[in-house]
Amino acid sequence: MTNEEKNARFLALYCMILADGVIDARELETLYKIGIESYELTPEQISICVKSTGNSFNLPDKQEEKIQLMYELAQIAWADGILEESEVDLLKTYAQKMGFDEGNIDQIVDYLLNKAKEKVPFVNVLNEILMSK
Repeated sequence: MTNEEKNARFLALYCMILADGVIDARELETLYKIGIESYELTPEQISICVKSTGNSFNLPDKQEEKIQLMYELAQIAWADGILEESEVDLLKTYAQKMGFDEGNIDQIVDYLLNKAKEKVPFVNVLNEILMSK
């Protein structure tokens, strides 16, 4: 993944913070944690990326990357301890744009939100999904 693709996908996560109209410190903390751990961004790069929110972003092509992005969005949705309908709607929109089966989107989103609420590590979530296929 190029730096441009990395930054662009990271913006999708920032959109989740904005979904409910309130930027909570815990959401930003989760955003920075994901940015550093999953995207290998520095705090400075994250700040620059957030400031350039006018850019469009590329959705992942690989199934595993799609699931990871969806899970990271779910983590940010739960970061403030309150799940807003606007956050759920945004997750469903991303699932739709990433080509998930329309009939399964509600279950996919619910599953990922439940796992994020329980703070299950992504690798465990991914393994569960892969084993269920």
